[in-house]
Formats: sequence, C-alpha cells, structure tokens
Amino acid sequence: MNKPTEQNNLQPVEEKNIDTSAEHVKELEDELLKLRIENAFLKELRKLRLEDEEKMRERHESSAASEDSSN
Repeated sequence: MNKPTEQNNLQPVEEKNIDTSAEHVKELEDELLKLRIENAFLKELRKLRLEDEEKMRERHESSAASEDSSN
C-alpha cells in the first residue's frame, strides 16, 4: 500500500492582503483597548466574587462553631 508523501499533502499557500491602512489600524487599536478594559473588569469582578464567597464561607463556619459551643 502506498503512503501519501509529504509533497502530495502540501496545499498551495494563499497570499493574503493585509489591510494596514491607518483607519483599519485605528479600529484594531480601539477593539484591543475595549477588550483590555473588559478583561480587567471581568478579572476584578471574579476577584470580588471569590472574596465574597470566602467571607460567606467564614461566616457560615463561624456560626456553625458558635452553635456547637452553645449546646
């Protein structure tokens, strides 16, 4: 059985025109800034949520401990 050679599997490389116009670059920079802001917001939101969950866990453990000691 013949195995396909590497040459048979090569696909022609398409040349892509990259739009480097100032307008397109500005759009990409604006999108990058928006995504960076969104990323920072989501990281902070996650941090606050995790801190809140930790405080709730501590309160729950604290109240459970005080109930145990009162019995």
